[in-house]
Amino acid sequence: MAIADFLWVFIWCINHLMLHIEAKTVHGIFSTAVSKRDKGQYITTFCFHGDTPEIRYKLNTSGQGFPKLLFYLDETWQEAKDQTDCTRKTENAKFGHEITHKTGNQTISHFVRPKIWHIVYTDSYTCSESRPLTPLEQPNIIEYELKLLNPDSIGNPTNHFSDEEIGLLGFYQLLTLLYFILACIYTPKLLQTLSKQRSMYLVTRLLTGAMGLQAMGALMMTFHLHNYSKDGIGMPGLQLLAEFLDVLSQFTMLYMLLSLSLGWTLGVVTSKTSHLDALKKRPAVQVVGVLGLLQGLLFLWEQYEDRDHTMYHAHRSIAGVVLVLLRILLAALFAGNLYSTVSTERSTLKRQFYSSFAKSCMLWFLCYPVLVIASWVFATYLRYKFITMGVVFCQSVAVIMLYRLFLARSLYWEVSALSSSLPLRMDKNFGIKLYS
Repeated sequence: MAIADFLWVFIWCINHLMLHIEAKTVHGIFSTAVSKRDKGQYITTFCFHGDTPEIRYKLNTSGQGFPKLLFYLDETWQEAKDQTDCTRKTENAKFGHEITHKTGNQTISHFVRPKIWHIVYTDSYTCSESRPLTPLEQPNIIEYELKLLNPDSIGNPTNHFSDEEIGLLGFYQLLTLLYFILACIYTPKLLQTLSKQRSMYLVTRLLTGAMGLQAMGALMMTFHLHNYSKDGIGMPGLQLLAEFLDVLSQFTMLYMLLSLSLGWTLGVVTSKTSHLDALKKRPAVQVVGVLGLLQGLLFLWEQYEDRDHTMYHAHRSIAGVVLVLLRILLAALFAGNLYSTVSTERSTLKRQFYSSFAKSCMLWFLCYPVLVIASWVFATYLRYKFITMGVVFCQSVAVIMLYRLFLARSLYWEVSALSSSLPLRMDKNFGIKLYS
């Protein structure tokens, strides 16, 4: 019953969030009422580059009251969006485009470097308290479709990707290919090892589950971005599901790493699950369960606040900043538990194992907050790509290092109280005995 309730809540959240998703083929309604309320109706943002970037629009009517699209540079918009004087806010726009026909286009000014632009709708009623004068003047309610396009390799405006996103499709395609190759090579041996349910069965199952969730998320992002490259919309449902799978993968890894830091499978056990059952009663495990739930709730909050729905954008909202702080807190909790466990160990082999284990785990825990902080040395349009690619790469490397530690003839095999038989042995080059 609990699982059914959870799935129902998740489906409701997906449907609710889908109502707010915007893509770079943007559909919606220009509204005089919204424009008056917000001192300009915010439409979307996009990072343009080159000589011929372009916006194309289609409307169901050209409206009245001189409807106009205003274009703000990002540095100007950060000041203008909090402006309380409507007239001053509209005057801060870099330029405007008056809408006189149902279809049209606007070429964006060329700059040496890519620039992030914010697009806002206004009309002659926006800054006027007394207008429109009904019934002589009717407020605008205009259905629109905007296509935001960057130039392709030969200069034609056909590329739906913003400069913040260019290169991500190739990255996820390569990542999916690597996951596929690794799956083809190691899945048969891994399934054989898991079917025996012997050494490190539970650890291997959790690690494999986390990596499988990451691989499924990468595949879904590839499908979404591939379709996005064609129509500027993509498959937002798959993108949101990929982010949800990422959260599940994070929680799985978190649970496994914390359990290992508390000594799971490294003590004398009487059964495969007795030590795990004992761990569930530890206060630290209960704390990490609460923090994992909090991470999921922050994910939903962040998606609700940020309509761009990107997987790693902690620098854009309060929820994202809290996620970074939460990851640092979890790293501190992990380090404290690991120190407590190591301090009671007398075995040199176990201490060496924990040293190797700690390196992989701290890479997995801290790559996200460190990359978010480091991204501030880059231009704004490069930060999202830097964080996304960096986090996925670092976490994949951490998982591979853990696989080497757990499944090869390594320290873990030597010190594990459960290693009564030899676990999966990878090829000679992959399974080299490394203690640090």
